[in-house]
Amino acid sequence: MRRRLFFALLAGVLLALTVVAVAGAANGGFTPVTPHSPNAHRINTSYYFILGFTGFVFVLVEALLIVFIVRFRSRGRARDVDGPQIHGNTNIELAWTVAPVVILALIAGFVLYEIPGIKNVPSASAGESLRVKVEAHQFYWQFDYPEGEVSINKLVVPANAVVRLDVLSPDVAHSWWVPALGGKIDAIPGRTNHTWFKTGRLGTYRGQCAEFCGLQHAVMRASVQVVDADAFTSFRMAHRPGSRNVGDEVIDGACATCHGDKGQGLVGPKIAGNPLMNDRRGLTTLLRDGREPTRTIDGMPAVGKTWSNAELNAVIVALKQRYGAGS
Repeated sequence: MRRRLFFALLAGVLLALTVVAVAGAANGGFTPVTPHSPNAHRINTSYYFILGFTGFVFVLVEALLIVFIVRFRSRGRARDVDGPQIHGNTNIELAWTVAPVVILALIAGFVLYEIPGIKNVPSASAGESLRVKVEAHQFYWQFDYPEGEVSINKLVVPANAVVRLDVLSPDVAHSWWVPALGGKIDAIPGRTNHTWFKTGRLGTYRGQCAEFCGLQHAVMRASVQVVDADAFTSFRMAHRPGSRNVGDEVIDGACATCHGDKGQGLVGPKIAGNPLMNDRRGLTTLLRDGREPTRTIDGMPAVGKTWSNAELNAVIVALKQRYGAGS
């Protein structure tokens, strides 16, 4: 009997360890990605702290379940015969009442301790901080930098800077999320939310809109590229709102989402060769309002509702050069 019980417990422990090993391998989809910002580190710490308690409770409950199944099995008793009647135990009942309260209090206390470090932006000098407006559109991200520079879907920042993000939306609800650099923050019409990150590790961090925002929500991806100071200066000089780079980025990051990478049509109609591409006034109405007088394209989101005149002009020039008649 004791040997069987031992092997049953051993099997339960081995199963639990196997599950933990699979979950930990290459994240396995069960754990957060490797954090590269202080707020993301705190989110991960809170996750593992809670996971430790829940994992312990899971193993304990499953182990006791196996023990009870073996210990109180029927032992050949007929189905119509009641098993032994087991009465309450005051100490055990007190323990399983108090223990969850203590566990929940510890978790709540730890999370409340971590929240300020997740939410509050650390102090930084003017040269070590950057403030960017993150504007979520159907179905792309626009980043507006302090001196008017613009980029689409790719946020470029200098290493070791405290980057403050003002997140908003002119159309429907979206959600900004780059897991390695912090938690989710909603982009809500009529409201500006705030988040931040800081990392000294050069590279590209991938993100995704985390709030269903329409038909092409799945392709509304974002990235954060962390570069050195010289590369950041070059980037800003190349991304003035009226530059060709901005026009091309809008086409590749916004127009292609619905109309295809060559303007061949996707969920939206074909725009390559469409006469509208040579009609500045019609394009302006379409991009600003989501409609145009001839109704060859209609019902699309007003993707350029908040663009500056310089950005709008850059996009119209790029559309004509790429898709206009004779291009």
